[in-house]
Amino acid sequence: MSTEAPAVLRGFVAAMRALWQEELPEAERWARVAGLLPTLLQSPALQASAKSWPAPPAGHPRAQNLLFYEDPDYRFVINGLIKRPGDTTAVHDHAHTWTVYSVLEGEERVVRYRRAGGRLEEDGDYHVRPGFIDIVPPRMIHAEFAGPARTVAVIIRSEKVGGFPQGRFDPATGAAGEAPGPEQVPYAL
Repeated sequence: MSTEAPAVLRGFVAAMRALWQEELPEAERWARVAGLLPTLLQSPALQASAKSWPAPPAGHPRAQNLLFYEDPDYRFVINGLIKRPGDTTAVHDHAHTWTVYSVLEGEERVVRYRRAGGRLEEDGDYHVRPGFIDIVPPRMIHAEFAGPARTVAVIIRSEKVGGFPQGRFDPATGAAGEAPGPEQVPYAL
């Protein structure tokens, strides 16, 4: 693999760390993270590297994220996510964390929900292709539906998920529960 992929990651991390040193409201901070993300998405080295990122084992009982980086001071993480054609997620939220999400390869549909009188109602439906950047604030209920080809995403999170419960929802009944977030699989670029 090219050494350029780690170089672009190091530059992105430096920009993120500089951003965390500023006193900003969280919504503004995450809007600025979204503005930084194209430096990763447009990197030919990262795009080439993504071709070999492994998907979770078929039938694995828990979602998995590749963990590229966890900041020792500010706790933000950089993840990769691979979905097979037609994969779907549960209707879920990311608990108290912020997320900036974009597809690097493939496409998917993201449906957002809102609670209304004990039920869930659709509150947005997005066709996500390479370059589309989604900011997901805490407790935003949503589900993802992969398209007909492999989907590869890059995710920036306010902290590593998987070690605390996240919301899970039944859109038919509105019932809510909790489950652990994605398992974090360390992966060196």
